[in-house]
Amino acid sequence: RISQWAAIGALQAGSDWVYHQYQTLDSSRQAMTQVLNDCLEETMGGTGAMYLMGKLPGGGDVDESSQDDEVLDVAVARRLVKDFGVAVIPGSFCGFSGWIRVCYANLPPEQCAVAAERLREGLETIFSKNSSS
Repeated sequence: RISQWAAIGALQAGSDWVYHQYQTLDSSRQAMTQVLNDCLEETMGGTGAMYLMGKLPGGGDVDESSQDDEVLDVAVARRLVKDFGVAVIPGSFCGFSGWIRVCYANLPPEQCAVAAERLREGLETIFSKNSSS
């Protein structure tokens, strides 16, 4: 029901307001897309939703001993929150084991830029062993 009230509010505010809200997502989407493209080999999303997906490389410096895709994405998500202060959703929670899902719409653009840099630092740290082998 709250989503219906939000839709009514958007319609009453007019297309200029909606377009402005959409434009505020652009810099956040670009920041997160750049990080995922720089740090991961395969990405998808960002064209019609407020989520991006990134495929994790195998291995990585995570606490869990098992490296199967489902355990890996959960371990990476935990480590990103614990050590780098950035939250992502394990892809296995969305039907994509071995991936992470990143939302770029929940923060103002300035805070999303900070989160993107934390995500970059986290992914580079966790998977640095892969780049040196």
